[in-house]
Formats: sequence, structure tokens, C-alpha cells
Amino acid sequence: MAKKHRVRGVKREHSILEGALPLLERIAAQAAVDSVIPGRIRVIQSTISGVRVRAQTPTVSGLKLMIRSRNATQEVFVVTSRPSEVLAFLESEVPEFERAKGGPAG
Repeated sequence: MAKKHRVRGVKREHSILEGALPLLERIAAQAAVDSVIPGRIRVIQSTISGVRVRAQTPTVSGLKLMIRSRNATQEVFVVTSRPSEVLAFLESEVPEFERAKGGPAG
């Protein structure tokens, strides 16, 4: 069985989109965040450049985010007991953050 481990608060069991790791480490460094767990990657066709992050839905353990790049999207689960603080951080401190239409309120 593969060893599961975390580096700088980000679980490293799965692949991470190219260019998204520094963003995930910045999110994981926040006091309100217990853990960041990257999930499934899907191939998409998009015209965006760089990396973007959107809040999707609240979860039992925190928040689900979607990280998008030019040709893929990845689910990211943020484990936190204070999701409103994490959303406030994303809105004020993370230029890559885009509020999703109909997404969770902060």
C-alpha cells in the first residue's frame, strides 16, 4: 500500500495540477485550515490561462474547491471547522479566486 503523507499541509497521495501546488500550500498555511486534500482531475477544454480556484459546495468537513487550468480541473477538499474564514481569505488574499455563480456564501 502506498504511503500517504502531507507536505506543508497538502496531502500528496494524488497528482496535483501543474501550477496549483503553490496555491494549495498558501491555502493550507491559513490558521483556519486543518488540511488540503487534492482529488480527481478531469480533462477539459478551456481558454483560461494560469490557474483559477472556485468555491463549489460546503462539505461535512469544510469546503470543496475546484482548481482550473488551461486543460484540466481538479477537486480540492479543504478540511476546516471555519469555512467562512477560509472563504474570506480566498476572496481577499488569493487573486486566483473566482466566486462561482450560485456558490457558497461567505
